[in-house]
Amino acid sequence: MNRRTSPALTALATATALLLTACGGESSEGDEKIPGAGESSAEASASPSEKGDAIVRPEMKFPNDFKMTWDVATPTDPDEAAAVNDARNYMEATFHAVTEQDPEDSAYKFYVVPLSQAQQYAKETAEGIVKRGWTVTGELRHSNVQVRKGDSKKLITVSFCQNESEAFSKEVKTGKVLKDQGSEKPYYAYSVLMEKSASIEGLWQAKAASATKGAAQCA
Repeated sequence: MNRRTSPALTALATATALLLTACGGESSEGDEKIPGAGESSAEASASPSEKGDAIVRPEMKFPNDFKMTWDVATPTDPDEAAAVNDARNYMEATFHAVTEQDPEDSAYKFYVVPLSQAQQYAKETAEGIVKRGWTVTGELRHSNVQVRKGDSKKLITVSFCQNESEAFSKEVKTGKVLKDQGSEKPYYAYSVLMEKSASIEGLWQAKAASATKGAAQCA
């Protein structure tokens, strides 16, 4: 794997760089766009299951000083809607592992294809922050959510922008917020490949993730 020093950092610049540069997931190319708009999520600390969801999902609660918000409209296509919802769950589960200080947190494992690159991303992101004695604080914002179906009906790519300007690292022992270590370009364009679960009806799981730092469409 190609390991490079991560920019040091807002909480999310840290997390993104730790895994996506370490495992070759960072890209300099933008994703194909599909226009979309939406409404902000008022409550991002709990699993954002949609109405009619019969899946028994892991419970996720963030500390009061950290939240992940999403500006997204629910697609009319049921599979696309489910893939978007679980891509969101996957991202939130990754940072649930950070706030729980547990790189082996069961929440993200529920939302990944076992042994996939997406599982490695979640684990190494959490490990990279936890080993530094950090957690996360502030607000991590997501917008411009787009979907693209693959050649297989079992694969859907969910892309979105992530704004890290209001999210920061925080020392666990002292509670000190590291606001002076932010990135000059605190935004990423993410792409998460989602695969329909073969064992749980209605569930989509992350198979791979990539990101473009400072992407123009997210500025």
